[in-house]
Amino acid sequence: MTSRAPLSAFANRAPYVVAVLLIFVLVGWHGQFISVGMISHFDEYYTFERSVSFARMEDWWAVYSRNEPTLKKPPLQYWMIAGLMELGVSDVIALRAPSLLFAGLTLCATGLLARIVLPQHPWAVASAVLIVASSQSFWSNATSAMLDQGAAFFVTLGLVTMLLAFERPRLWPLFAFVVFLGGLQKGPVALGFLLFAVLALAVTAKLQDVPLRVRLRNRWFLGSLFLALVLAFSWQLLQDWRFAQDDAIGGSVEKEMINRFVPSVGDEAARTWTTIRWLILGNEPIPRLIGFLGLLVIPFSLKRPLLLGLTGIAFIFVVIMWMASGNVYARYMLLLTPLLAVGTAGLFVTLLRKDHFAALAGIALSVWIGGPFFGNAQLGLEAATRNGATFDEILHPVGAALQPDEILIVCAWDRPMRIPPGAYTVYAAGTAHFIRLRQDNLTEALDDWGYTGGPLRGVCSPSEMAQIADRFDGFATQTLPGGYLHWTASGLKAGS
Repeated sequence: MTSRAPLSAFANRAPYVVAVLLIFVLVGWHGQFISVGMISHFDEYYTFERSVSFARMEDWWAVYSRNEPTLKKPPLQYWMIAGLMELGVSDVIALRAPSLLFAGLTLCATGLLARIVLPQHPWAVASAVLIVASSQSFWSNATSAMLDQGAAFFVTLGLVTMLLAFERPRLWPLFAFVVFLGGLQKGPVALGFLLFAVLALAVTAKLQDVPLRVRLRNRWFLGSLFLALVLAFSWQLLQDWRFAQDDAIGGSVEKEMINRFVPSVGDEAARTWTTIRWLILGNEPIPRLIGFLGLLVIPFSLKRPLLLGLTGIAFIFVVIMWMASGNVYARYMLLLTPLLAVGTAGLFVTLLRKDHFAALAGIALSVWIGGPFFGNAQLGLEAATRNGATFDEILHPVGAALQPDEILIVCAWDRPMRIPPGAYTVYAAGTAHFIRLRQDNLTEALDDWGYTGGPLRGVCSPSEMAQIADRFDGFATQTLPGGYLHWTASGLKAGS
């Protein structure tokens, strides 16, 4: 008589094997596109300039933007990109490869989160991975040079370690370590999510099977919370110490990651329903709404009130996005995409009872919204151009001609012709500082620079050039690709 044990063991492992194979296949599929074209998003050129700055400035312990030290973003992904460039990897692959790596890790973390939230439903692991991977915005970020994919990974891993630590307090130091890595990637978002979870658990205290004070009043939590706070801002503390006497350093973690989410007050600052719908639901309204519904339902259907902490995270995040006084973007919802996928998988399990039916529902949802395989055109990997010319083609002649005694001035108030400042740093300025005019304030900008005379060189659109050309001595221009004007001047006219 044949033993059923091997078959049973295989059946138990099958959901996890399927999830792992799915991750490898999907990362491999989308990895074929990362060498296509060139980066195109405005902010991707900030990544480019900051990544090349380590070698150019011969300083791997500070991030530079426009060749000046900056605290606007921490260094982890920039280090990864710079390391690949130092190994001889082409610029475009080096810029995108870390995001693709983080995408694979995010899918793994999604599987772990589903395993923790839905431990009695192993097929929910593969289902959650498939649902996340069916998001076009997920793969658009995974094949970009933006930092959001890495942030999503550390946030999801933070949720995993947070849930584990609530049950096993000795794991709180692991959560603190994840906060540290997330702080080096983009910001200590996981620490903020812990605050949201604690608030949600406090509000639902009467529903909890374990009092919140019992979960939090232990040396592991309190010590790790202090450690997490220190580690979360360790990069900023290092930069503040290094550049204590340098007024040039700009930005901060508080400004970039905290102050912009401070709630606005007054009707004039409120976002319209159309705006908030786009910010929260984007092009994926149905799967995200199902995910939110799932996060509302599963704490009760699974009889695990601790999961109300995850519900609170999702809904508090939405409220903060709605009320934020600073600039927020739809891509920030990538931080919640894995959690919403777990909520969706949990809802299917709740409604359909059987694992295999719930898994089929996950497959059906994936097919309905387009499936997990996206092509080059859907990912938007074409190179950014202006009138058919790439930024490299436009700016390379300027960089080749720039002299050490010249001040580089670039115009940026003609919005359709605006070139990202990072592109000027990479292709034209080298290690030199430059002036970027956001309006026609040439004289004031040069005064702020401390200009007392000497040669100037710049790039402007024809309409911008028409507004400032009469202020120069020894003025000459030549046309660049894309219709830009490359100009030189021996100095400013007297009285300008």
